[in-house]
Amino acid sequence: MTTTPARRFRTPGADPHFASDNIAGAHPEILEAITAVNDDAAAYGADAASEAFGETIDDIFGTGAYSFPVFNGTGANIVSLQAISHPHSSVICADTAHVYTSESSAPVRAGITLKPQPHHRGKLRPEDVVKVLASDVGNPQATQPTAVSISQVTEMGTVYTPEELTDLCNVVHEAGLAIHMDGARLSQAAAALGLDLHGATTALGVDILSLGATKNGAMGAEAVVVLSNRVPEDVLAPIIKYTTQLASKTRFLSAQLNAMFGTSLWHRNASAANTAAIYLAEGLAAIPGVEVQTPDANTVLAAMPEALVNTLREHYIAHLWGNNDAGLPIVRLVCSWATTTAKVEELLQVLRA
Repeated sequence: MTTTPARRFRTPGADPHFASDNIAGAHPEILEAITAVNDDAAAYGADAASEAFGETIDDIFGTGAYSFPVFNGTGANIVSLQAISHPHSSVICADTAHVYTSESSAPVRAGITLKPQPHHRGKLRPEDVVKVLASDVGNPQATQPTAVSISQVTEMGTVYTPEELTDLCNVVHEAGLAIHMDGARLSQAAAALGLDLHGATTALGVDILSLGATKNGAMGAEAVVVLSNRVPEDVLAPIIKYTTQLASKTRFLSAQLNAMFGTSLWHRNASAANTAAIYLAEGLAAIPGVEVQTPDANTVLAAMPEALVNTLREHYIAHLWGNNDAGLPIVRLVCSWATTTAKVEELLQVLRA
């Protein structure tokens, strides 16, 4: 008797395009960059591409910023949080934060205690941090907070404004804490805000950044970027090693990051994704019974009757994202650099039929 091995993930639907922006393939410029370094080179970051990436980070984020390429977003988040916390402290985050909801036991394994707070459309507010400080600091029965972690774009598809982020960073710093940004979609947020990457991070007070490229057209590359002196200089390198994020052939990660951030590719791809999301949201809003949250970036949240959800999920992998105040299920749809008008129209036609 033979049995069919269980699939690792089971999701309704066939077409995965709008399930996430990490569904899309690698951008041609990324593939060209990988091919260009496909030759002998020094290992562990001593190659020319990795040296160039260090210079790119310095140019983008300012003198004193430094970075390490890593394999994935969870790796970037865990390395970053370990650099600004210790096993006997806590990290404050929203209860929707990816590091809290979707990174399994990685924080626990790394000795990180997360302190999730009720979100406000995915965001933390200064008063949320103040509340935790008031209850935990000096309390011998509580872990002592050393850091705050936020996502930009948030898991609810929203984007912190510069004013919101500045206010939050000020409260965090006044308390002697450091702030980490999960920037898996930082490019999309910066493009939506009309800011460069420095203006969306360093200039607002972010101390350490998980810089995402995979969800914006890379094959698979992220980076940990230190932006302030609140992060000790000597901690990052050993953390990279013992968290198994040190690549021997670092040049293949660095080449992707150079192609993404050393050119305008990050902005072009992010703008394309954001524009597609606006087009999708407008199309969905015109369908009777569908209520759409105006997208801040490239994520569309649409509440719709159960029958429409079922119709959609017959054709597309579409993740459910809770319910609205009227009890309608909310579907999350994410656009990428590769989302075309034709792709959007195909989805809309399914719901119009």
